[in-house]
Amino acid sequence: MKKIAMSLGAATLLTTTLSANSVSDAITNGFFEGSVALYAQTQQNKGTTKDNSFGNAHLKLKYNTDNFYNFSLGLEGKGNLKIAEKYSKDWENGAVPGGDGYKNNGLLTQAYLKYELEQGFIFKAGRYESELAWLTDYQQGAIVEIDAIPAVLFTLAYSEKTATSDIDESSHFDRPLEDYTKKGVYAIEIKDEAIEGFVFNPYYYQIPDAVKFYGLKVAYEHEFGGANLEYARSNLTSKYRSFSGNDNGYIAHAEVFGKADIFKLTGGAIVTSDKGGADIMTTYGDTISPFKDGNQNYTKDARTIYASLNANIEERFDFTALYGYTRYDDQVSGMDERELNLIFEYNFSEELALGLAYVKVKADSQNNKYNGYDKYLASIEYKF
Repeated sequence: MKKIAMSLGAATLLTTTLSANSVSDAITNGFFEGSVALYAQTQQNKGTTKDNSFGNAHLKLKYNTDNFYNFSLGLEGKGNLKIAEKYSKDWENGAVPGGDGYKNNGLLTQAYLKYELEQGFIFKAGRYESELAWLTDYQQGAIVEIDAIPAVLFTLAYSEKTATSDIDESSHFDRPLEDYTKKGVYAIEIKDEAIEGFVFNPYYYQIPDAVKFYGLKVAYEHEFGGANLEYARSNLTSKYRSFSGNDNGYIAHAEVFGKADIFKLTGGAIVTSDKGGADIMTTYGDTISPFKDGNQNYTKDARTIYASLNANIEERFDFTALYGYTRYDDQVSGMDERELNLIFEYNFSEELALGLAYVKVKADSQNNKYNGYDKYLASIEYKF
């Protein structure tokens, strides 16, 4: 595949040259939305690790122009402001483990040129938000979606850099494997919903000079329950095997759920190869782990089982209790970790929502990277 690149400034200049009046109408008839939020996080760590606590104010602004000859522009920016912290750099660094913190006060998360046809074709170039199997959050590159065939969606995507940005963290756009390669990731996905109740989602990803991986997701859902199955296998280059110490590997995921009235009961398992090779699949995002943290779900020889109970009342009140156990190999063989998530969300209206969460992680006593911890999260958000 060839890298797809396009200058948004050049594209804007071109459309302005074609018809300034029409472009003016496209801008004035555009759609604007946004949100403001407050977020607080406190983490109490076991052992000698310092506790972590901070508060953050968050602003999101999003704007899309109207179509002009099937072209449009999309922009989104997010801002974060530290309002409190317990220790110096708690807000900036986030909490151990896995806390990215806030690396910036403002980030242009989306800035893309979009071309769309009614016949079932969408092309975006620039910074865009992705929701593919292993390409999530914000990406910098290009994506093409084709759904000309009924109930079948073809997606081709490329990303050079990736970033995460929300009320609880904000990173820069960067190359995740920059220490090894500056090349990005290419993705091909197909979603087939031709059979009622089923979704078949085969995919293929490649990071040149590092890894190729491919897999299949199958989802089935009916009125009273369903199941999700996924299997992916990685093929690392010999150079990257030497660099990372991992070998070709796989990840498998199985989940079943039942629904009754306002309740949903879910049980699942995640298994990774004892040779590694699964963690690199998450370089540009992931969708398998159901946990808030899930520190060891993708590590070498990880065996995770979990169960959750969800209650949802008319999309206003939502509560989830999730518990899981992971056995994995890291410093030594046979380490384990347990995680409990309690998540509460209440929508006062379509615009105003409150979120509360509790995360408890019991780490293995032989884990010398971090100790167990209790984490408390709270947010309130107003959308406009």
